[in-house]
Amino acid sequence: MTLEVLVLGVISAVRPATSQAAVFALLRAPAAARALLAFTLAGLAVSVAVGVVVVVAFGGAGSLVGRSSFSAVFDLLAGIAAIGFAAGVRRGGLPSRRERPHGRATTALTERLRRPSAATAAAAGIATHVPGLIYLVALNSIAAERPSPAETVVQVGLYNVLWFAIPLGALVLAIRSPGTARVYLDRATAFARRHQELLLVITFGALGAYLVVKGLAHLI
Repeated sequence: MTLEVLVLGVISAVRPATSQAAVFALLRAPAAARALLAFTLAGLAVSVAVGVVVVVAFGGAGSLVGRSSFSAVFDLLAGIAAIGFAAGVRRGGLPSRRERPHGRATTALTERLRRPSAATAAAAGIATHVPGLIYLVALNSIAAERPSPAETVVQVGLYNVLWFAIPLGALVLAIRSPGTARVYLDRATAFARRHQELLLVITFGALGAYLVVKGLAHLI
């Protein structure tokens, strides 16, 4: 397990995302602990399974074109994409909260999770953890090490545990102290909600710069 994968897991957990809104909605639902359990277990299971499959696919692609070259080119392209996203956010690519299109989607998701069934909560856990750029970068890093099948499962699983840190923390709080769970999570994520754009710019800008330098260093 590389430090890079661990850091990427932490970034995935704390960056602003729709999954956080889903967690807050589930905390306010009746039988919050049961709903959060379904949300977390289903999301983790599917995400780990997808991650293992992608690592195997990355390994196969690396064998065809040269493992180090494939990984470096992927890092370079991912870095350029991350910098482009950060630049778009910085220039106003994200509308204000009232105008933001996915804000309506988040509101609709929150409404559906007011009184969710276990199946609905599980579906939300899967839908809000679709692999994105950061996850793919982490999987590329894992695949570059040529891990054994067991090592692949362990490394992908650990990344996902970090990615699901907020749902897991919410589940523990909902079980042990349901009356204060929302208060704790509100305090922990208040800064992220107030400074979403700034966090996105810093996170993806720094990640993109790192990946570009890393990719170029292996290609030159």
